[in-house]
Amino acid sequence: MPTRVEFSAHEKGRLDKVVADYLQKEGYSLTRSSLKSQNIPIVVNGKPQKLSYVVSPGECITVDIPDPEPSELIPEPVDFEILYQDEHIAVINKPAGIVVHPAKGHTTGTLVHGLLYALQGNLSSVGGEQRPGIVHRLDKDTAGLMIVALTDQAHHKLTEDFKNHRIQKIYHTIVKGHPAPQGVVDAPIGRGPHDRKKMSIVPNGKPARSAYRVLEYLQDHAYVEVEIFTGRTHQIRVHMTSLGHPIAGDPLYSRHSQRYPLKGIALCAKFLAFSHPATGKLMEFSVPLPKDMEDLLQKLKKTP
Repeated sequence: MPTRVEFSAHEKGRLDKVVADYLQKEGYSLTRSSLKSQNIPIVVNGKPQKLSYVVSPGECITVDIPDPEPSELIPEPVDFEILYQDEHIAVINKPAGIVVHPAKGHTTGTLVHGLLYALQGNLSSVGGEQRPGIVHRLDKDTAGLMIVALTDQAHHKLTEDFKNHRIQKIYHTIVKGHPAPQGVVDAPIGRGPHDRKKMSIVPNGKPARSAYRVLEYLQDHAYVEVEIFTGRTHQIRVHMTSLGHPIAGDPLYSRHSQRYPLKGIALCAKFLAFSHPATGKLMEFSVPLPKDMEDLLQKLKKTP
């Protein structure tokens, strides 16, 4: 049975863009192209409308989202650690080098394949067949903590909590150079104008805010803690690069990544704190740095 979603438009724009943006913020995986390809009916103020219809602020939009097709993904063992699991959620530690969900060029060996294998398919369906259970993501080359939803109810609650900045996310990183002891970067992030693989600080980007403090100054580097209050793609990588201090081992935002013996980049999602979506209990998790990042840290400490 289709899931009905109703909301009021907050800005003027094409109907397909307004709907896709809203649904993705709510944790659904539907895009503008999938709205068209799946011929999903959309009603505005009680009348069916074409995807090209221009919505005005305050108009009531109703979308009937079809049930996801049974997943065709084949479960397979993938290297990650389950730190906590109950009937509603799981908390996992993802190594660097693993893509979170299937995408172009990554059709096997993703975290989703491993979750289907380890949890025997007991994942929320909100993210669709390609992203079951996925409430938030880490870049392929970033290690650390992730929350996975096992029920649709948990998925919706966690999505709401992420959207309203109720989940604390703290990362540890090693950056090049010596930044000021602490600081806040409040700068919007969007696709780079020259390289679509890179994100940049752009005037019309999505709001993004990060706060950092230096834990230890090293030889030509610094060990830094970063708390993010939004969850934009490459947020820490872009914000630290904007300060002139790119992350060690980052081939996309730093020119000298080849001399770092890392599986990914020197960035770890180290701490998560959130309210359990079913019980409201405060949940806190922390993981040690991955071995390659810890080895690099110790090596830099010993460098004269």
